[in-house]
Amino acid sequence: MLPFTVGGVLLASLAIEFRLFNRLFPVLKPVLQRAHFSPGSGLAFITAFGSPIAAVGMVAELYAEKEITQREAVLVTVATWFPQTIYETFAYIFPIIPLLGTVGVAYVVLFVLNGLVVAVLMFALGSVLLTGKSYEFVEAEEREKIVVKTAFKRSVTSSLRLLRRVVAIGLPVSVAAFILIDFGIFDALPRYLGWMPLPAEALAIIPLKLANPMAAYVTFADLMNAGILDFKSGLLTLLVASAFLSLRYILAHRLPYYFGIFGPALGVKITSVSVGLRLGLTGLMIFLLVLL
Repeated sequence: MLPFTVGGVLLASLAIEFRLFNRLFPVLKPVLQRAHFSPGSGLAFITAFGSPIAAVGMVAELYAEKEITQREAVLVTVATWFPQTIYETFAYIFPIIPLLGTVGVAYVVLFVLNGLVVAVLMFALGSVLLTGKSYEFVEAEEREKIVVKTAFKRSVTSSLRLLRRVVAIGLPVSVAAFILIDFGIFDALPRYLGWMPLPAEALAIIPLKLANPMAAYVTFADLMNAGILDFKSGLLTLLVASAFLSLRYILAHRLPYYFGIFGPALGVKITSVSVGLRLGLTGLMIFLLVLL
């Protein structure tokens, strides 16, 4: 995981220095201004479409330099879940849609909707809790000439600064989280889902998805083809499995990362808000689907 993190941060830093993400700025500027996000926070949100890790690092840097408040740091960081949702959809879910069929399409729609609702809520809270900012200096930056050598040097420097914090604090927390997962803290959870209108075969997919997502999708497709799962029960199975997978991902990856770059106090606060919203919305979708 660490090599991918290092590579992703470095590539994103280069893209930031060469202003590749700024191409999205004119499109999202009205929304970001209405949310009262600072220009730096706005660029961080846009950067998240290419590298969520680098985007959160930008927010942490803005907060450390006191350019944004703790409140804005929380709102922007949680809002980056939407760009990450888009990234995960293209990277991991789209390739298996042919295997899942129409249920897969419905699952993708709900998965993206979850991230979108989280971002909209953060924008709405920002418009109420934050004060408006000027975006003039961002437009002035666009007209400045890029010096290639300087851009490379600055990208490496910023990447190293971010990665030091992640390794120093985030890595030990990540190791501790993986040890707990290996001890089976998630193994017992599916046993408490017997109240759901799902066959035993569907419940078996949930721990399988935690261990091997591709094997879980293949098993899921077999159950659909065999008629054991219909559209409703199939979609319900995917949503429940997604909730457990999201919780595992947050504990093993996001929590250590937030600890590393924001510190324990703010890291826990951001993680709590993220978990509450993401899993809360997924739980609401599951509840409504059960009632149908």
